Amino acid sequence: MIAGRRLLWVFVVAVTMILLNVGITGFAAEKNVKVVHVALGNYGDHWVQLVNGAKSMAQDLGRVDLVTLEAQLSVEKQVQLLENATTMKPDVIFVDHGAGEALTPGIERAMKAGIKVVIFDVLTTAEVICDISQDDYMLAYLSLNRMAQDLGGKGNIVVIARAGSAPMERRKRILPLILDRYKGLKVVAEFSPEIGKIIPSTIANMESVLLAHPKPDSIQAVWAPYDQYAVGACQAIKPSGRDISVYSIDVSPHDLELMRAPGSVWRATAACDPTEIGRVAIRVAYLAATGQKVPQYIQIPAVLITQEDARALAPGQYLTKEIVPLWGDTGIAWTSELRAMVGKKK
Repeated sequence: MIAGRRLLWVFVVAVTMILLNVGITGFAAEKNVKVVHVALGNYGDHWVQLVNGAKSMAQDLGRVDLVTLEAQLSVEKQVQLLENATTMKPDVIFVDHGAGEALTPGIERAMKAGIKVVIFDVLTTAEVICDISQDDYMLAYLSLNRMAQDLGGKGNIVVIARAGSAPMERRKRILPLILDRYKGLKVVAEFSPEIGKIIPSTIANMESVLLAHPKPDSIQAVWAPYDQYAVGACQAIKPSGRDISVYSIDVSPHDLELMRAPGSVWRATAACDPTEIGRVAIRVAYLAATGQKVPQYIQIPAVLITQEDARALAPGQYLTKEIVPLWGDTGIAWTSELRAMVGKKK
């Protein structure tokens, strides 16, 4: 009888532990994933689209609590916001742009605290859970190669770029390769716009370049590996009436309107879908937070968008897969679970 009672007691305890464990596991599975997005800040329409992409993906999944902290383009403020994010104890911190050397200590502290870190366009030595980037080398190649071919492999060009940011450093590495391939191309001027005053600084610098090279045929093209540089360059060139073609990287609805305008000198831009960058980051964050395997490196595919593509759009229309096949959903970091979650929300 005693042995029987002991056996019954062991059975009850075992069942209780199983039920408790199931309850705990079920709670964990249903718990929302907390993500803090630490952003360098609003550098233009590209960033706005990225942020909206992250927010829309969090909303579509329905189980991601997303907080965005913006540093207003201040390196020091972003470093402090990263510290603040760590004290919030989220499951994942998503660091978007920034000075890698300044951010690395904070990234490492977050990781030591057990927080998974996902980055986009940050140069850091920290071994984060996932490093997302645009395919900057292909972006640069597509825009530079189109420029070289349009110019017939020869001409004087102006380069607008600055040092220090991860995407710009990668993009600039392709320029010497193109100059070596097309030996008739010559860089006659190069300048770096001021951070925080990008468009007015670009306009002022470009106007100075035009004054320094006043002959109509002294400049054939401008390479602006960031769309805000291209906006400023176009504004400086327009009053001069000179036929100087502009080639860029990145795109926004406003950019497309400028490209399609009659008399526009903006010939082409290479871009990755910024909305998809944000959406990929949130999918990766959810998978990492729930213990699922994520790629250590992800590259968002690059496409070339020509002035002809822009002019094929109806007024107010934005890019679609029908116009640019590689635009929109890349299929990156999707799982059957995530698709089911999105389907359930709808």
